Amino acid sequence: MKYIFFFIVSLFLAINLHAKNPVSSPTFIDIIKEIIKDDKYIFDDKNIELSVPNFADNPTQVPIFVDGKKIKNATRMILFADLNPIPEIIDMQLGKLLPVVSLNIKVAQETPIRAMILDEKGVWHIGSKNIRSFGGGCSVSSSEAMDTDYSKYLGKTKTNLFQTSSKDIHRLKASIFHPMETGLVFGNSEFYINKILVKKADEVLSEIKTFSPISQNPRFTFETIDNSKNYTIEFYDNDGNEFISESK
Repeated sequence: MKYIFFFIVSLFLAINLHAKNPVSSPTFIDIIKEIIKDDKYIFDDKNIELSVPNFADNPTQVPIFVDGKKIKNATRMILFADLNPIPEIIDMQLGKLLPVVSLNIKVAQETPIRAMILDEKGVWHIGSKNIRSFGGGCSVSSSEAMDTDYSKYLGKTKTNLFQTSSKDIHRLKASIFHPMETGLVFGNSEFYINKILVKKADEVLSEIKTFSPISQNPRFTFETIDNSKNYTIEFYDNDGNEFISESK
């Protein structure tokens, strides 16, 4: 009898959890279990601003903006797209960065996008939006990689520091010339930025894992309450290259 009771309770919880998911998909449960195992999570669109275009005309360059500053003392932020063949996009150990990021990604088809932010109590808050698109962005070779001269520009970087409307928050905008190949095109190997370090002198303010669904020649926007005038951003790719950019 007790097994029937536990089965009914488990079924109720599963149905209830699914009902709370504002953008359901057949892969969400499998992906989140792979990323955060058995950690607790809640859907929290109220406290996470997640902006995507109404329709992504260009599936190789889909702009995304996440602002989770309402979640105080956040420690980590992860973005993933449910229906992309490579779901994970970015995994940020926030350190002295705020839970804010802007970047462009590729989408393989219409897909839910998730921004997960870990609070100080160990609970993940999930913001969700659906990206409408004809898709195909993950299976297209980088146009830059087909340029025979692209190696001349590989790794060229630019980083600028801005003051926001809040005097306590500084904004870093960083870009790097890189093809960000997914490896899903026959004959092309994976070739992408897979780690970023945001540093002040020798102090690491944040360590960030990145994945190949990020668009070619990526541009990132981060925010920090650190009050330095100079930052260094180090980019690493999966081919062992290292590129360094100083803020201006």
